[in-house]
Amino acid sequence: MNFKFLMPLAAGIFPFMAYAVGDVSGLVVNKDTKTPMDFVTVQLLDASTGKPLPIGTNTDEKGSFTIKNVKDGKYIVKITNIGSHPQECLVEVKGGNANIGTVMLLDDNKMLEEVVVEGIRSQMRFELDRKVFTVDANVTAAGQSASELLESIPSIEVDQDGEVSLRGNSSVTVWINGKESGLTADNRAQILEQIPAETIDRIEVITNPSAKYSPEGTAGIINIVLKKNRKAGYYGSAEISANSRGGGNVGANINVNSSKWDAFAGVGFRMRHNKGGSKMDREFADGTFTRSEGESPNHGNGLFFRLGATYHLTDKDDFYATGFGMFGHNWGRSSTLYTSNVPDNWMRNFDISRNRGDHRGMHAELGYIHKWSDNHSLDINAAYNRWGGPNWRSYSQEITYPNHEEDLYQEQNMDMSTNSWEAKVDYTNQITEWLKMEAGFNGNYSHEDTPTDTYTGTSQADMTQNEKLYNRFIYNNYVSALYATLGGKVKNFSFSAGLRGESWQVRTRSLAFGETEHEVPEFKKNNFALFPSAFVSWSLPRDNEMQINFTRRLRRPWGGQLNSFRDISDPTNISYGNPELQPTYSNAFELNYIKSWTFHMISVSAYLRTSTDMMNRISYLDDGVMYTTWANVADQTNSGCEIVMKNSLFKSRLDLTTTVNLYNNHISAWDYDFLAESGHVVPLHGDKQNSFAWSARMMANVRLPWSLSLQATGNYNSKRLSAQGSNQGGWSVDLGMRKNFGPWSVSLNCRDLFDSRKWKSTTNGPDYTQYNERWRGGRTVRLTVKFSFGNMKAKPGKNDSGEPMDQSGYGEGGMQ
Repeated sequence: MNFKFLMPLAAGIFPFMAYAVGDVSGLVVNKDTKTPMDFVTVQLLDASTGKPLPIGTNTDEKGSFTIKNVKDGKYIVKITNIGSHPQECLVEVKGGNANIGTVMLLDDNKMLEEVVVEGIRSQMRFELDRKVFTVDANVTAAGQSASELLESIPSIEVDQDGEVSLRGNSSVTVWINGKESGLTADNRAQILEQIPAETIDRIEVITNPSAKYSPEGTAGIINIVLKKNRKAGYYGSAEISANSRGGGNVGANINVNSSKWDAFAGVGFRMRHNKGGSKMDREFADGTFTRSEGESPNHGNGLFFRLGATYHLTDKDDFYATGFGMFGHNWGRSSTLYTSNVPDNWMRNFDISRNRGDHRGMHAELGYIHKWSDNHSLDINAAYNRWGGPNWRSYSQEITYPNHEEDLYQEQNMDMSTNSWEAKVDYTNQITEWLKMEAGFNGNYSHEDTPTDTYTGTSQADMTQNEKLYNRFIYNNYVSALYATLGGKVKNFSFSAGLRGESWQVRTRSLAFGETEHEVPEFKKNNFALFPSAFVSWSLPRDNEMQINFTRRLRRPWGGQLNSFRDISDPTNISYGNPELQPTYSNAFELNYIKSWTFHMISVSAYLRTSTDMMNRISYLDDGVMYTTWANVADQTNSGCEIVMKNSLFKSRLDLTTTVNLYNNHISAWDYDFLAESGHVVPLHGDKQNSFAWSARMMANVRLPWSLSLQATGNYNSKRLSAQGSNQGGWSVDLGMRKNFGPWSVSLNCRDLFDSRKWKSTTNGPDYTQYNERWRGGRTVRLTVKFSFGNMKAKPGKNDSGEPMDQSGYGEGGMQ
């Protein structure tokens, strides 16, 4: 990456650094007791229009507040606090600081008698490098899992296997509380299925993360932030739900905070029952075929818990410990009937598959924060993750040939075990009023050990261990990174540039029956790469903002993609990994425009992403059996435009959030030769492809009298091409309703109202075409009852999610 272009940019910036900016400060006290009030919300409004500006802060323990770097002009300072009457005062910033003096708030006795003040918050807000979605504002989220909740987020898709994609790209990283937390491509779907949506505060979508964050995932990062409120006193909630498929949730959360301690805890039990199914039609060039139809009911239950505490040793030093974990069990049964008229092959194959497994895991974290000031801090933390559990599968086949019948039976036992350590050191320093530096170290060191044992026979009674199908896969991945970013704001211009250096070592062993680690040579790969990022933002007159950014990212192959072991669970489709798989690198550019009015907002994002050596699933036929593996084939260029519109209509009774994604996908021509199981080479070829696709999602929130809220969400995805075929389009509609009764709320929602969530795909190969259709879940009606309790006093210096508010005057578009 050539950084010479940054030199003239920096030369142009420095002359502006001498411009003066003003601070707005003051003191807030209780009118009756005359005592300082902490954590009071202070926000600036445009004096000419009365429109709220995205600039504010909170009062500290002494009741004082300061909003820094406010440009010249007239403003209204609005001061609000739960349980108090709001106050407003006029202030003018003109070439210096402005102090509004002491503001006295009068208690609102009616509000103080209420345990909970609950309304519909804005579901989505914009920050410099991310979109933030508030879960409490989503009516249909009641009783859902994290996986189901993600399906309601614009630009995010979740397929029938629980795999997550962003803007049509499955190379996306999912975090919990800003860390990987042990989530991998192997266990992510299972973990997200067990996390109750009630425990989630917000979901952050970062399509072009800066150098501060891991470059893993070419599509970006989805960060799931669990609730961790920090208001003084105690409060919490309890929730119970049931759905039309016999599943349900029950859970409780509590926060207990004081001047020295912040503590939280939560527990939830989730039970699910789903019914899925599949269809497959493989047509050969000579007119023969292989077809299948199946159904697959599946069930599960799990206990999810979280807890944590922060000890405020001094005003500048905090120690914290947090953790979450889960224990659960799942089981299912699928029955599939295959038919075929391929010569010298079976005519009918009836397959019954059963599975059961336990999933258990935990994430534990310890940390220390030292603050020299609000804008100068050091955060050190270390975390340990452990996920896994035993899994069992059985496969019973009744095979009919033209002249005879045959019964086959097999069982597979897989004991997954993944352990990892994470370490982070983050240093932040607001060097001057216009310049901010961030630097740090990230380390992630993971170990996976997954033995698989297979037994075969004609029935369970005569099965014996099949030594040829035994596999023990050992996978180690060690990632170490250093990063530094420099950014700031000069009047209406914000900038940030950063560089991240990562080294990672991959070590794998695939052991056959009877082999030990010392007998099998370790497969080794050592890598190092640099990942730059750059962000520039302009705040234009009349609430217009422009942003442009660039990042370099990658997609590393995960354990299952590297394991050469062959999965024979489906007799017509055998899959295996490729230890020679290489990472995919991508360069991403985005140009964003945001325009806001009092009750309306529009955001337009144009993006371009180029990727080399794409990792794709490749299929080929050998002796009538379909084999599927991974390979680096083709380069890819994705370009598109994302349009987000938010409209508040009819005196804010109706809120509409509409997202439209338009994207073009170009895949280069490619050739690849496979050494098949039979020993001969299978040549594969793909022509270059250009495809246009689009998706749209609209969410409508209606606020009615009687504390009643309604929500409807519609979603549509068009057809998209892949390296060997296409994924068909689909649509769905969700409905929800919530009624508040003081501290009680009742929610009724329907997921997939028209039972239309299905995943369809087509695969093209030499002399054949295959169509697949799969579905799970279907229409589900859910009833949820929630009770909230506690007091509503405040804790200094933090917002509801425990994160520092923006006190710089940048607003939501400023440096974070």
